[in-house]
Amino acid sequence: MKKIRITCVDPKTKTQKGLFGDGCYGAVNCKDECCEYGCDVDLATLKLIDKHKELIEPLIGAKIEDCFSTGLKEDDDYIGGAYRETAVRKSDKRCAFHLIGKRGCSLFYLWSAKGLPKRIVPTICRVFPLTWHRGELFIDTPIRKFCKCKEKTPRGEKVPSLFDTQKKELRALFDIKED
Repeated sequence: MKKIRITCVDPKTKTQKGLFGDGCYGAVNCKDECCEYGCDVDLATLKLIDKHKELIEPLIGAKIEDCFSTGLKEDDDYIGGAYRETAVRKSDKRCAFHLIGKRGCSLFYLWSAKGLPKRIVPTICRVFPLTWHRGELFIDTPIRKFCKCKEKTPRGEKVPSLFDTQKKELRALFDIKED
């Protein structure tokens, strides 16, 4: 899989407190704020979503073809050179892939609980609250109020930076040239 090329890493990514403990997946107080926007889904992820739509559709109460607000857009800033934007449901103001009546994402759920490939989770969701644009990696600001990286650090626990706690995902998805 071709990775997204990053030539500049914003220094703030290495000073902002990261996602300690179980990270984003284990967040208990986040209120799924990041799901209020929907996301961009790259071509590799789109193919997996289509392949596993029979598992996804019952979790979201919708057909996969109704989960997108745009057609395929060509863009080299995405794995596979293209992406689609997800729709945001009117009923609960959440991404179309958010679980119905529960916290969390259907795609994260299928990866973590059902063993589907992690690639089914969109790139932007895997590295959030980091993001990228045209070779630069930076923090998606403002960081949402209930984001795990804004929680109080447990006494005596040292929390690595956002870059460090997201490093595994960053290395899997990006070709990063670090200074």
